[in-house]
Formats: sequence, structure tokens, C-alpha cells
Amino acid sequence: MRRELSARKIVRTLSLGAVSYLALSLESSGELQQALAQTNLPPVTVDAPKPRVHQPVQRSQSTRASRGQRSVAAAAPRQAAPVPYVVPATGTVGTVPPAYAGGQVATGGSLGFLGNRGVMNTPFNQTSYTAELIQNQQARTIRDVLANDPSVRVVQAAGGGADSLFIRGFYYDSGDFALNGLAGIAPYYSTGANFIERVEVLKGPSAVLNGMTIGGTGATSGGAVGGTVNLITKHAPDVDITRITGTYSSKSQFGEHIDVSRRYGEHKEWGVRLNSTYSNGNTPWNRQRDEFGNAVLGLDYRGENARFEADIGYQADVLKPPLRFFSLASPILPPPPKAGTNFQVPWAYYEPTDFFTTARGEVDVFDWLTAYGAFGYHDSNINYKYPSPIISNAVPGANTGPFQLGGLRSNPLAGSERFETYAGEAGLRANVDAGPINHAVSMNYAINDRTYRQRVVTPLNPSPATQSVLYWNLYNEPTNLAQPVFNVLAANQRTNAQLESFGIADTMSMLNNRIQFTIAARHQTAGTGVTNFIAPGTGSRPYQEASVITPAYALVVKPVESISLYANYVEGLQTPHVVTGANFRNLGDVFAPNKTMQVEGGVKFDTGRFTTTVSFFKIEQRSIISTFIGGLQYQLPNGKQRNVGAELNVFGEITPDIRLLGGVTLIDGRQIDTPRAANGSNTDGKVAIGVPTVSANIGAEWDTWFVPGLTLTGRVIYTGSQYYDTANLVALPDWTRVDIGARYTFLSPWNGKPIVVRANIENVGNKAYWASAYSNVLTLGAPRTYLLSTTFNF
Repeated sequence: MRRELSARKIVRTLSLGAVSYLALSLESSGELQQALAQTNLPPVTVDAPKPRVHQPVQRSQSTRASRGQRSVAAAAPRQAAPVPYVVPATGTVGTVPPAYAGGQVATGGSLGFLGNRGVMNTPFNQTSYTAELIQNQQARTIRDVLANDPSVRVVQAAGGGADSLFIRGFYYDSGDFALNGLAGIAPYYSTGANFIERVEVLKGPSAVLNGMTIGGTGATSGGAVGGTVNLITKHAPDVDITRITGTYSSKSQFGEHIDVSRRYGEHKEWGVRLNSTYSNGNTPWNRQRDEFGNAVLGLDYRGENARFEADIGYQADVLKPPLRFFSLASPILPPPPKAGTNFQVPWAYYEPTDFFTTARGEVDVFDWLTAYGAFGYHDSNINYKYPSPIISNAVPGANTGPFQLGGLRSNPLAGSERFETYAGEAGLRANVDAGPINHAVSMNYAINDRTYRQRVVTPLNPSPATQSVLYWNLYNEPTNLAQPVFNVLAANQRTNAQLESFGIADTMSMLNNRIQFTIAARHQTAGTGVTNFIAPGTGSRPYQEASVITPAYALVVKPVESISLYANYVEGLQTPHVVTGANFRNLGDVFAPNKTMQVEGGVKFDTGRFTTTVSFFKIEQRSIISTFIGGLQYQLPNGKQRNVGAELNVFGEITPDIRLLGGVTLIDGRQIDTPRAANGSNTDGKVAIGVPTVSANIGAEWDTWFVPGLTLTGRVIYTGSQYYDTANLVALPDWTRVDIGARYTFLSPWNGKPIVVRANIENVGNKAYWASAYSNVLTLGAPRTYLLSTTFNF
């Protein structure tokens, strides 16, 4: 069902409401603002729970203050009275780990049902990017935030409205993004960054910690083998926020962000926060226009023995025309077209809408025991019409020849899809001292249910069939390519998938947490069913399920407080795979959930202002391949992808004025145990698709001494060569992207509060490049993009 409410209508309505509320707040608090302009309030202190005690926190807070207002002293904003309740170590609601020195990443993150852990107490490689980084880099969606991580590469087409990833060289579906710990509840294809407080990237499989991910349509899932992404929404802090940001991005995208939050009650235990954004105009791509908006309301309660938070949001995007990925029908990869070239037909469109909500609460039964529960719902709808080009390198009208470099063809399609997802969990966390050993015990029940509906229509397929195929060239924009008549129902199906699991874990600590050993296990049941309304006899299959147990072991040893040695063995899990291709003799077969194994070890160094992590890992995942048996084609689980790699991650302050963020990832991704194909070729030992040997990111910020309030920024992103196909016949060249920026903070002459002007240029050299390859498709990188914004505080 197509939603009639556009992004413009809903966001404008909520934005007008927020502005009206803002005006009333300013009018009623005039005397308060005048008083604040004359005197500074004393600092507010809140006792932190045990997990949040981390030596660098106080340093990072003073650093952030000096970074934003080193040379000017603004009037203190109105602050809420401190809540006289301390959250125990077993609690997580409202206790997002604070920022580390430099403000770009956090001092810790959430580890699923284990709760929040500090970086040095986490036996995994995890990075949590902050709202401060999101705002300063003018990130539009989560893909812009993850551009800072050397272990992550976005594999969906730039300008295509989707954010699927590779993490440690394995595919991570955009439908698996977690929102406040609940997988599949974030907007399905792409998530706006404006309402996100933390972007937590946990590397490696984590089925034990979070349960398995449902993935895509639910018929099959990569299982989040390389890692997971969890998004934490913004809630009201102790300091009141009234912030409006005007934005511009090339070529003519204008927009606004609104961020308003307040706390109420005797101890300011009730919080409310509204974030909304709206933008519209031409993008950096030729002939492309994008209208994007969202509005998210966050509520929370912080009581003596109970805490609760809820979010409700809506997001919509109208992208015309969307940039799609390419597939190759020829072993010749042509050079990319000029940066910004729009190879898409003018009548194509892509219109996703997302309604999502989460609620999470916890109660302290005792000071050592906390019970919690959470629920999420997500309704995602998308309407689309587009061709996905095939590079044939043939003249228009021909599929294979005569040769013409960059020749394209495509069978276009139009359709609608709906993803309806429910997620929930409940559990207990206990912290028990047993003599010299402390036990942090966790128990968790989780469930995830997704219903996927798809309806696809293609053009009339007359004789000859080539009349329903579009032909054009990669280097010539198809502005005059006529739209065919879409009147043939090609797909009409429904998929149901349900995941259910129970997990238990115990982290045993001794010698003042110098030694920590975690043992955990999760019993998981996964089932899927498919209803094909066009061919119910051959395309449908009844609901089937299977169960497995996935264990995990992890160790942290800290010989000194600033050094943490860690190791882990964890398992991921892929949902049951359904054979859906009509050309396979075993159509409808279902393969049981498949385990994925990781062995990892590393060391972390924390100087208090700067942290370095070095990790080594090996991950193996089952591959589903096509093979011939007795001259008939089957799809079978046969062969694996094995990625062996090393990571170097750095973040923090070199000096109070210089910050670094980034690292290097080295991966040797191989296909192993693969059989010989029907034509005699052998892919065993070949490099895995889309896995570069080297990926590197390094970003820096410098608070200049010659202009107080001015910060200069820069970032370099490098991705090594990747293979497009399993036979390693086609390789994408390596590429480097350079970004630069600056921001200037000064005090408003009207109210004495900071005004921040930000300017960034992505892909400064306007480099054209093939950005990524995955699943036998490849994508182009984005052209040079100008970003400009001004933030006003009231």
C-alpha cells in the first residue's frame, strides 16, 4: 500500500509544531535567559554507575569545552537539576557511555544482552561514533558516518538511496541495522543521521550477543557475519537544547535540521526530544533530484529504581532518478564515466517510506539485579520503477556484439515492496560477588518476525523479446529513452521469517577486573515460509524451521590499566537459505541455519587521550553455489569464504588541538573447498568477490591557533583493488578519495550563544571510480560534493 503522506507534508507539520513550541518557550523564559546572560550556574554533577567510570572521561569533557569555545565564554545554558538516582552496573537505559577525548567516538558501547562495556573491557573490536562527529562532518545518512571506519565499505550505489555494507569483507544487509538494540527496526534502506546519538560498529559475528539477523526479504540472510551496526537514538540531556541548522549541499539541495529537548519534573526525570530534518533539490549527480525528510520524537523517564525510553519516527525519500548498480555480461570492464554522469533513464524513481518505533524499560529488582524488556515495530514501504543496467559492451540493439565500449542494456521493472518487522526481548542482568570472583550474569529471550511482500511488473514481452529491452551507452545520458508500458505481472509473493532465541552468559572478573573471562551460549530457532501467488504449486513452500546452539568464549587480560589484551571465539548464524531460482532442480529446498566461526585476538593501548587497537581475525562462512550433477543444475551449500585479516584503529587527541580518527584493514579473502565448475574452471583458492586486500581511512582535525574558533579538517579514504567475479577475471582498480573541511565557532551577538558554520568538500578531486563489487554487481563512486551548514543555538 502506497502512503499518501509525503515527506514534505509530515516533516513540515512537525517542524512548524516544533518552531511554535520554541517560540512559546523563548517568550515564557525571557527572564530566565536574561538571568543566565548575567551569571553562570554552578556545574552540575551526576554520580555515574560503575561501568561509566573511566579515567579519560573528565579529560574529554574539558577538551570538548575548550574545543567548542576556547577563546570565548558563552553564557551557560539552563541546566536540569541533577537526578539523585544512581543507575546500577546492571542498567543500560539512559546510560549511553560518554565521549572519549576528542569527542568523535565514545568510551564504550553496548554488547547486546551483556550490557554496556568500556572499550578496554570489551573483548571485541568495537567503535562507537558520536553525535558530535555526525554533526561536524555533516553526515546525511549512516553511510556517511561509516566512511570513517577502515573495516567498513558501503557496497550500494552512491545516489541510489540504500546503505548496505561490507564489514570485514562480508555482506551486511541494510535491513539488518539495529535501532536501540533491536535488529531490523531502523529505516530499511537508508537511515538519516540527524536523530542518532551513537553509531556502534561491532566487528565480527555476534549471534550470541544479539541473536541472528533476519536479513533482506527473510528468505536468506548473510547472518551479519562480518559485524553489526546498532544505532542509538537521541534523548534529552540535562542541558536544554534549542537548535536550528540550515543546510546546503551541491548542486542545489537546501534543508534544515531542528533539535529541541527539555526535561521536566521535580528532579527533571521526564525528558522529551524532537529531531526533524527536511531537504529538497538537485544532487551532485546530473539530472537527479532528492526530497528527503524525517521526524523522530524521543521520550524518557529516569526514576529511582526504574527507567524507560520510547521513540517514534517517520522517514520518507523521493529520489528521481535513482542510481543503480551494474552487472557485467562481458569480461571487459570499461572506464567509469565522468564523475557526476547520470546513466539512469529520466522516468525512473525510488520512493521508500518508513514508520518505526521502539520502547525499552528496566527495573532494579535489587541493587545487583535488573530486569528489562524492549519492543520494536517497523513498517517499510517502497515504490520504484527503474532499469538496473547490464554492461554488454555492445552497440545499441545488440546483446553481445558488435563491440562498443560502455554499451548498456536492461529489462526495466516497476513494483512495490513492504517489510513489516516486529522485534522484542526480555531478560535479567545480575552482578554478584562470590569471594575473589565477580560474576556478571545475563539471561535474554529475543524474538524477531518479518513479513515481506513483493509485487513486480515488467513491460509487455512481444516477439521478438528484444523490443522489451532498453539499450543505451554508459557515456551518453539516456535523456530521450522512452518509458515502456509495464503490464506483465512478473512476481507476486509473500515471505514470512521468524527468529527466536534464548541466551545466557557469565563474565567472571578477578584481580580488580584485570582478568575477565566470558562464557556464553544462545539457543536459536529460525524458520521461513514462502507463498508465491503466481505459481503456488512450484514457487510456494510451507513454513519450516530449524534450531542450533551457538557458543562464545572471550578473555580480557589487563597487565596494566592502560593495556588490554583480548581474545574471542564467537559464532554467527545465517538464516535458512531458500532455493528460489526456477532453473534449479532443487527449487524450494531449504538449507538449515549455518554457523559461522570467528577466532580473534588483539591488544588495546589507552593513554587517556589516545587509543590504539590492533586486531587479528579469521572468519569462515558457508557459500551457496551453483553446480551440475548428472547434467542438471542444483544450488547447494558447498564451499566457504574465509577471510583472514588484521586491523589497526586509532582515535583520540594527539594534543588538545589535534585529533585523529581512522586506521588500516588488511584482509586475505579466499574461496575454499569449492568444486570444479561444469566448464572445467576451478575457483578454489581464488580471491573472494568485493574484498580489497587493503582499506585505509585517516581523518584529522586541527584547532588553529591563528584564528580562535577555527577548525580545519581532512580525510583520506583508500580502497584496494577488488574482484568482480568468482573466477577473478575482472578486477576493479584501487581508488583514493580526499575530503577537506573547516568549521568556525563564534558567539551570537543576539544571545551570546555559539553559532557554528561548517563547510566540507567530499571527493575534492572529483575523481571518477568504480567503488565496490558484491554479488556479481558493481557500483560507481560519488562525484565532488559541497556541504555547507550553519547551526544556531537559542
